[in-house]
Amino acid sequence: MEALFTDRIQRLSKALQIQATDQPAKLIDLQGVEAVIFDIYGTCFLSGSGDIGTVAENPKVGALIEALREQGVALSPELADEALARFYELIALDHEQEKVKGTQYPEIRILDIWEQWRREAAVNVNVQQLAIDVECRLNPVWPMPGVDSCLQGLQQMGLTLGVVSNAQVFTPCLFPALLGKKMEDYGFSPQHCVWSWTLKEAKPSVRLYEGLLSRLDGIAPEKCLYVGNDMLNDITPASQVGMKTALFAGDRRSLRLREGDERVAGVVPDIVITRLTQLLECV
Repeated sequence: MEALFTDRIQRLSKALQIQATDQPAKLIDLQGVEAVIFDIYGTCFLSGSGDIGTVAENPKVGALIEALREQGVALSPELADEALARFYELIALDHEQEKVKGTQYPEIRILDIWEQWRREAAVNVNVQQLAIDVECRLNPVWPMPGVDSCLQGLQQMGLTLGVVSNAQVFTPCLFPALLGKKMEDYGFSPQHCVWSWTLKEAKPSVRLYEGLLSRLDGIAPEKCLYVGNDMLNDITPASQVGMKTALFAGDRRSLRLREGDERVAGVVPDIVITRLTQLLECV
């Protein structure tokens, strides 16, 4: 499955250019940092839609038509529109079920949703390929400038690297597909990576951050630096569990300041970076 995801990402991805913001950098020397924890979409990777997406957020029937055509299935625009409408319903139903269980911010497992859709539609396709093909068309990604140098530099410093990300099963494959290295090659241990799809819960839930802290072998929260592009999903919950925070303000598409949102009122990141390599100056 990983090989399939990696191959399809490589085939369907093309370079994206950064769109600079007008946010000034705020760099200070952060003492005592032992772990740097990253968001993925909009931080490590440029994201055409700004964040990890599903077709529910970006309803383009052409993506489904093209993805099915790749597997020899023809679908008219009218039928594709109906098919996506049902797909959205399945996502909404899954969210409702999780909320009944007490999950405030539900997350889907995209392969489960596509498999349910496939069974209902009686379409004989490879669900893994369908999921990644639609995702690549609706949420194109490309490595953020400087991500390779940044991660290598932090690794050479001997810092623990981790992830807390809204993501799907194919997300780790972005690294070998677009950077030519697996996450482990940069020093990311699977133990130190928390993915929303595995918990069926998404950011800004603090549960993801608490789960990461419980895996960090005694590294105190205040010795962790969380790096993300979203004041609500990244900076606020990381601050709530006691982490230091770095707002990545390097790309206009993904920067989420959430101005006027009372949920981020009073939250101030410790540093603001406009290039990922600026992290190396602060830790």
